[in-house]
Formats: sequence, structure tokens, C-alpha cells
Amino acid sequence: MSNIDEHSTNEELVEKEELQPTEVAEEVQPSETAEPTVEKEEAPSSTETPESATEEPAKEAVVTPAATKGFDVNELVEKAKDLFQKRKIAVIGALAAVAVLIVALVGFKVYDSQPKSLLDVVQVQFSGYEESGTLTYNSEEVAAKLREIAYKKAGFSSKQATGLAQNDPVTFSEVTRDPKLATKYGKADALIRSVQFSFDKTSDLKNGDEVTFSVVTTSKSAPVKAEKKTFKVENLKEYEKVSASDLLKETPVTFAGLNGYGTISIAKNSKNETYFDFENGERPKNLKNGDKVTLNVNEAYINSLKSAGKMVDSKTVEVTVEGLKDLKDVKNFADLLKKNEDYSKSEHKNDSYVTYTLEPQGSYLKVIPSEDKKSSAKISLITVYKVTKASSGFSNTTTVRYKYFGYEAFLLKDGNLDLDTASKVSDSWGTEDYEGLKSELLTNGYKEFENKKDEKKSE
Repeated sequence: MSNIDEHSTNEELVEKEELQPTEVAEEVQPSETAEPTVEKEEAPSSTETPESATEEPAKEAVVTPAATKGFDVNELVEKAKDLFQKRKIAVIGALAAVAVLIVALVGFKVYDSQPKSLLDVVQVQFSGYEESGTLTYNSEEVAAKLREIAYKKAGFSSKQATGLAQNDPVTFSEVTRDPKLATKYGKADALIRSVQFSFDKTSDLKNGDEVTFSVVTTSKSAPVKAEKKTFKVENLKEYEKVSASDLLKETPVTFAGLNGYGTISIAKNSKNETYFDFENGERPKNLKNGDKVTLNVNEAYINSLKSAGKMVDSKTVEVTVEGLKDLKDVKNFADLLKKNEDYSKSEHKNDSYVTYTLEPQGSYLKVIPSEDKKSSAKISLITVYKVTKASSGFSNTTTVRYKYFGYEAFLLKDGNLDLDTASKVSDSWGTEDYEGLKSELLTNGYKEFENKKDEKKSE
């Protein structure tokens, strides 16, 4: 019984061991020849019992651990090469992208440290009329951009720089409370003051003109570039032209006096205005027939025309002197000279102690413009005398002085002088300097003349 039982027990143990493939495989692993043996077991004969079919999973499991322990390094390298070949483009692309990014970052740092340009910010606008157009531009925006660039260069963040450039009170408060930021603010202020910008011309423009915007820096550390940009003037309106010659019809000129001693006057319009001024601001003197006189259209009238969209075709107009009478045509001119002589004698009467000697040195004439409706002008005629005074009595003395005596008389439109209303003109004290007296008379508008024929008549 015991032998049978023992035999039965051994068979059961064998069957159980055959049903434990994993354990068998683990026992076989130390042998290097196990792998060929297993391959033979994977080809079962047709006479195997059904139980052998259940051994196939276990036999397949035996192959895997054996292969893991015996890997081929060369095969692994080949696989790595194959993988690299397949992924080579992607790897190179990634490396290139990294390189580009690094270059871009470095380039940005370099660019960011360079002076910036203000030119792209400038926007111009032309307005008005041809030849008097004006230029305006966004100067405050340009200034704000300059401030922003300077604040960034001084070390402020973009947000802080923008706030300071726009005069934001909150940002300014934050900066002033922080000593480090306050130091940067001082640096930025110096950077801003190192830059100036402007246009070379902003007024009196005409279409086609070129104006230049210039940025000037006074420091090598300036935050912006020193550069220029030219703009062409366009879109100005055309003025309605007004003839300067036609204006003379509204405010005509008149000539008065005598030929060689004439003067000019400009009439006023119904509004008591005149359109012209004398050249150099001085009324011409001692004109003669045929002389040319240049008149300037006055600036006040030009400006009033501009406001109405009009412009004179010329700012000057030339007129020719005409209509002045000659001295010989003034019938009573000699009578006026005689009055001068009588006047001088009346002022120097001899007595027992003083004797006067009067010697004419020459006569001088000046024309004074007149607005009297009966006359064209007033004639001022004087005669200079050398007055020698001889005194006797307690002491005998002789003195010499130069004096002038004369009259101002209206020159009537009929060509005669109004002697009845003539007024006296004199320098009764006189001077010892004759040349000085003549210079004074010429400065005052007098002109020396000779009228020997009339003077002989007056003797």
C-alpha cells in the first residue's frame, strides 16, 4: 500500500512540476545552452498528448527573459543611428531655432541700446493761402515720444516711461518717493535737455517749398538720433489777386510845390484809410517833374486782404512826378523875397551906438504839404544874412553872426502865393558857424536856390 501510494504520489508530483513552466524556466536560465533546447521543444510531435498543448505559453515565456539578458550593443547603436536619421531634420531645426532666438535676443539688446528716431512720429499739416501758408505739426507728441525714449534709456520700465512721458501724476508720485527712481529721473531729464527739434520755416509758405525738420543733439549719450527730414509744402489755397495799381484809384497821390521843390501826398479813402506808405517811411522832398517815386502797400492793408482771401499782385507801385510849376510861373515869388529883406532890416535898425551891416548869403526854399482846399502846399522861403554888428561908446566892438529871415505862404491853386496870410520864420539869435547853419537847413528839408533875376528886381 505504501509503495503504491508513494508511486502515485510521485506521479502527481511530476505532473504538478510539468504544470509549473515558469519555475522550470528559471532553473534552466543559468545554462547557456538552454535557448536551443527550448527551440526544439517549440516543435511538438503529432503524437504528444493533449497536455503538451498547454505547455506552449510557458515555452514562449522562456524566450523573452533569455533575449533580455543577451542584448546586442551594435544593434542598439544602429537603432540610435536610424532614429537620428529619421529625426535629423527636426533636431537641426530645433537647434537652428534656438540659435536664431539667441541672435535675436542679442540683436534686440544691441538695438535697444542705440539712439532711436523721432522722424516717424512727426506729422505735418499745411494751411492757409499760397505765399502766406503756415505749417503746424504734432510737437507735443514728438516731445512726449522723446521723453518716453529718454525715460527708458535712463532705466525705467516701459510702463513707467509711458506714464512719465504722459505726465501721469500717479507714476510721478511713485518715482519721487523712491530714491533710486529719483536718480534715474534726474538722468532722464538731462537726456531730454540734450535734444532739440524744430522746423526751419513755418510761415510765409507757398506750394512747392521744402521745409526741414531737424533733430539736434548736444551729447554723445543722447537718446535719439541727430537727423533731418524734408517735407514738401502742398494743398495751400490760391489768393484772389488785387491790382496794386487799381488801389491808387481809391487813394490817389498828388504832387505839390514847385518843380525841383516838389512833394507828394497820398489821399485817404472813405474810411479815412490809406493803402500806401512812403519807401523807407520818409516823404520824398524836392521832387521835380519826371522823378519816380516808389510807394509800398502798407502791411496793415495787406493783412486785411489776406484775411479776406485776397492778395495784391505787387507790394510796391511806382508813380511819376508831374504837374509841378516852375518858379518863373509864380508871379509874386519876387515879392516874397522882398518881404524877407524888409523883415531882416526891421530886426536890425541902426542907432547912435550900434550899426548893422546885412549881407545876403543865399535863399532856401521848402515845400510843406497842405490839406487846405484852396492851396496845394505851403512855401517856406528864407534868406540867410551875414549880420555884422559894430558897437561904439564905452567900447568899440564888432561881432559877426549868421541869421535867417523869411515867410511861409500858401501856394494857391491859381499859381500865386498868398502873401496876405504869410507868417514869419526867423532865427533871430543866429550863429557864428555858417556851414553849420546851412547843414541844419538842409536837414530840415530846405533846398538852396538861385533866382538872380528876381533878386535884381527886388533891389
